Amino acid sequence: MSNAGTNRFQIIKKLVLVGLTVIALGGLLWFQVWAPFSPQHFPLAKVLLPDVIAVAPGVYLLGRSSPAAVYLVETSEGLVLIDSGLESDASSVKQQVATLGLKIENLKAILLTHVHADHSLGAAHLKSLTHAKIYSGRADAEKLRAADSLEAFLSTFEMPIAIHATPVDVELNGGEVIAFAETRFSVIATPGHTPGGLCYLLERDGLRVLFTGDVVQNLSRPSRGRMGTYIASLPPMFGGNATDYLETLKQLRAMPLPDLILPGHPQMDEIPQNPHLTDAKWKALLDVGISELEQVAARHEVDGANFLDGTPRELLKGLDYLGNIGSLGLYCLTTSEGLVVVDAPGENSLVDVVSERWRQLGRSPQPIVAILMTSAARESSSGLAEVVRQTKCRVVVPKAAMNLFRQRFSEETHWLTEEELTSIGGFPIRAIPIAGPHGASLAYLIRADEKSILISGHIPVWPSISAIEKLHRLPDSRPGGVTEYLQSLGTFSNLRPDLWLPAIPIQGRNANLYDTEWQEILEQNRQALLR
Repeated sequence: MSNAGTNRFQIIKKLVLVGLTVIALGGLLWFQVWAPFSPQHFPLAKVLLPDVIAVAPGVYLLGRSSPAAVYLVETSEGLVLIDSGLESDASSVKQQVATLGLKIENLKAILLTHVHADHSLGAAHLKSLTHAKIYSGRADAEKLRAADSLEAFLSTFEMPIAIHATPVDVELNGGEVIAFAETRFSVIATPGHTPGGLCYLLERDGLRVLFTGDVVQNLSRPSRGRMGTYIASLPPMFGGNATDYLETLKQLRAMPLPDLILPGHPQMDEIPQNPHLTDAKWKALLDVGISELEQVAARHEVDGANFLDGTPRELLKGLDYLGNIGSLGLYCLTTSEGLVVVDAPGENSLVDVVSERWRQLGRSPQPIVAILMTSAARESSSGLAEVVRQTKCRVVVPKAAMNLFRQRFSEETHWLTEEELTSIGGFPIRAIPIAGPHGASLAYLIRADEKSILISGHIPVWPSISAIEKLHRLPDSRPGGVTEYLQSLGTFSNLRPDLWLPAIPIQGRNANLYDTEWQEILEQNRQALLR
């Protein structure tokens, strides 16, 4: 070999040795930095699977938790959980930690994103087991400690679980940094889904991971309300707020793109998603929620947030919701002659209740001049005899139930049927005969303030779990009831009400109807009967 060839060989040999040394040192450095955080046999997953997976070195999705995700981060000072699952004994969380070959006894902190039960109920048990500190947003901490509000913990979801108090150790306002040696969590205040909602931005060795909780529930393009924005359309008792939520999403959109986005409910994605999003996909995802919330906020501004949540309020000019008597909503029209009230619940107290609720609205007392009965149901008519005795008001009843009313109420009464009703106190009104759970019934279609209002009585129902279960029992409680109910739904299908006032305002929903909501409600009622 020539001298030139020998020199080239020696140079190449030295470069190879240097390269091998760099690789070895790099491997050693990786081992020293990440070995404590990386159990063997857990290669990084590219998508968020419903299993125990590593999404980054020392960062794990405990994907067997349901319905919400729980995340685990290893640090050299111990384990950190983001959320704690629905189970009060945290059994699934403990099993998944063991699957990783880790010890739950090394848990140092539980960072709660928000108060909802599927994210928080396991925290108290894990604290009692490990003495880990529980962190929460300040505005959610009171609810967590008190555990006295099903709405705060369960939103509108009806689940057969018991809620319990969670002892919060550290209340967070946003802007704090929680550090565990080399691992830092920046706390981001993200109200809107709940008042004290938080996101946590993990930063370690150049890696930035955002844990979003339910501010962003999943990573594929969401259908209406699936981002978590549904809650902004609910009454205040559920904790959502459209204006706050809108600012939260705008804040997230303005942040530099994190390396990984870890949402609160990745299992909602029909196709498992890669948490490494492009900037375009991340902003497009947020833009869906921003658009929804802008629409909700605009509608509340224009039409009012007309929640039937027990708080008396004016719905339209001349139409008021006077809260509830028991489970029944109390609705009232104001006419030049006096008040027209829908149904007569309340035993002997209806006149007094109406007067008191009227004063709560800052109004001068007015006499009750008419009652619009939706059915002969006892809960709807328990106060009828007394209110007629006190006021001598007219009473509108279904013609098919007239004899029943005459038998039950011997007091001399000025009865009217749907055939005699074309207007009431100056309001154009149409009485619609229907049949349902309480036999012959009436719905009322009223025109007020240039809007169409449907007062429907007990049919249809807002499709909650409990209401749907009652529909399932209808065939046993009333022969022919299913056929009658379906026929009534057909009658309603041709209507396009702007406001819907049901006998029982379940979950305090907004009286305003938008888009295809009314047809969706009717279809859900229909499907419940046909199953």
